[in-house]
Amino acid sequence: MQKKLLLLSTLCATLTLAGESGGSFDQSKFIPDISLIMDTSFVSRNVSNTDLEKSAPTSNYGEYGTFKEFNTNNGFNLNYAELAMHSNVDQAFELDGIFHHSTEGVEIEEAYFTTKALPYSLKVKGGKFKSDFGRLNSQHAHVWDFADAPLVYNSFLSPEGINAPGVQFQWLAPTPWYMKLGFEAMQKGNGGTFANDFDKKDGEALYVGYLKNSFDIKDASLLLGVSYANGVSNIEDAESAAAIYKGNSEVYGADLSIKNYFNSYSFINWQSELLRRDMISDDVTIGEDKKQSGYYTQLIYQMDENWKAGLRYEDFLQDSYGAKTTVNASYKTSEFAQLRLQYSYDETFKMYGNKKAIDEIILQLTFAIGAHGAHSF
Repeated sequence: MQKKLLLLSTLCATLTLAGESGGSFDQSKFIPDISLIMDTSFVSRNVSNTDLEKSAPTSNYGEYGTFKEFNTNNGFNLNYAELAMHSNVDQAFELDGIFHHSTEGVEIEEAYFTTKALPYSLKVKGGKFKSDFGRLNSQHAHVWDFADAPLVYNSFLSPEGINAPGVQFQWLAPTPWYMKLGFEAMQKGNGGTFANDFDKKDGEALYVGYLKNSFDIKDASLLLGVSYANGVSNIEDAESAAAIYKGNSEVYGADLSIKNYFNSYSFINWQSELLRRDMISDDVTIGEDKKQSGYYTQLIYQMDENWKAGLRYEDFLQDSYGAKTTVNASYKTSEFAQLRLQYSYDETFKMYGNKKAIDEIILQLTFAIGAHGAHSF
């Protein structure tokens, strides 16, 4: 009898220890990292909401439009509330979901898996995601150094950038410096140059390739990249639904960033991008060929862990649309809250066919709560 009681006691103790060491189901271990980011602003500009909406081009084909995805209205704006989730699925995969909530509804900004354990420094991503084209396209708005995206990005790649379902392959080369080679095949229809408004075909895709390099020179880091995107464009006028372009389009990009740190918090960063697009029409009765280029260059100086200031200049080549100049100052009360005051002078705007400069002031507030992963440099 004593032997049976001793055996039973030993078995119970073993099961208890197994449960304490992780043998039992623990719901807390399966809860993903969750964060919420809210972006809101107050805007004052010398153009009414109606004039801005009606006078901006209904399509970016052949025009450089003042497209407004955020900070749309004079007065108060709730630009978005971003709910993000991230977790390891298992030893082989990670899963991310980013959902944008606005006054117009909810959309899946990104939802994708990423591999963790492929050989030869390979990585695969699949789902709906922001392309790694260029320097800014993969970044979310709350990471930008300015309250709005450069005009050349809005015009060539749409206000949302290249963001669509697809698959991404990346390879980290075994070089003495950082070198990453990437290729993406994505479904079209995200807008911009590669809109798929009519004559849609199953399986049509947008193809993106890029090469990114990074070098460390003493206290400075130099980033240099080239990108390329190719796809068929079927663009129609947003108001009349008339076809205005059909053909093949290519967008080339080159980016350069030099960031020099003075201490743990203080740095100066010069960043520039040049984009060129070639649109070759299949039917000149619908729309003509277009070859256009544009760029932005910006200088960011962060004084300490709280204060930062920026200056950006952007222009288009070939066409006399004018330029845009923007200055701002940002103050972080902590790493979870930021206030930004921004002024821009935009000469690219056309109101009822005539050029009119826009003076715009934006007071932006951004807040973040929860567990949010670090963003890439």
